Amino acid sequence: MAALTDRKMAKIAKLQREEGVQRLSRHFSWPEFSGDELRHSAHQQFVYDCAMFASARGLAWGAVRSVAGMTRDLFPQLADLDLPRVLSLISDWLTECLPCLPPAQRNAVFHFLSDTCVTRQRLLQTVTSGTCHLTISQEHLEVQVPPTPLPLVQGFDECVWERQCVCARLQIAEQQKREELRRLREEEGPQLGSEFTLDTTKDHRLDRQEVAALVRSTVRARGDLLMGILLKESRLVYELLELSLQQTALTTGGSSTKTHLTHTPPDITQTSDFNGATKTART
Repeated sequence: MAALTDRKMAKIAKLQREEGVQRLSRHFSWPEFSGDELRHSAHQQFVYDCAMFASARGLAWGAVRSVAGMTRDLFPQLADLDLPRVLSLISDWLTECLPCLPPAQRNAVFHFLSDTCVTRQRLLQTVTSGTCHLTISQEHLEVQVPPTPLPLVQGFDECVWERQCVCARLQIAEQQKREELRRLREEEGPQLGSEFTLDTTKDHRLDRQEVAALVRSTVRARGDLLMGILLKESRLVYELLELSLQQTALTTGGSSTKTHLTHTPPDITQTSDFNGATKTART
């Protein structure tokens, strides 16, 4: 320690890290880890880093040399001390070795050493205790996964099955609509084909106005009946067309299972006026 002067310490602080560690190490003895190159090097680097921190904080060169000597003695003891004991030891050594150090600089050195020992506790204890030379055995673990199952011989994809179910329901609905339309057309003939009969059992003969009124009422009744039948038939035809479009969308791979027409059923009440189509019958 006596060989390390303030002038030499100042020169060491100007050197690169690797050369500075070597130059600083020449001024101390290192009997603690003799024969162990790894821990020997870690010890020297720890002392150098602490000394360079003290130099960077503006401590006098004599104080920097004291920090180097103190940390040289501290490092070997980190293997057996817990954190509270390490912090207490750092505080005691700063008070003993640097009693005249200004409070700001003393606190800076204390926080640096305590943070270094706390954050690197496990690493420092591993190095100082020698457990870093433990060999790590690696075992090969082979995981065998079950074989990939073969594709199903029979069965359907879920989307295909759902599409088929929808198609079946649409076909049933279409069949029902066609049957309803067939019955409507079968009933349409007898209703429209009924003959008009004139009641001649009355005692008096009908005049022209009465005959015209009777004809108009009959035509109006027939027109209303025909209008109702056409409206029902138009609705059924429209619904059949919609069901057919839905089935077409499904069978051609359409993305939607519900296809609507872009137009509404024609309003035939606006195209025919049976009430206004009557003519006055001639007698």
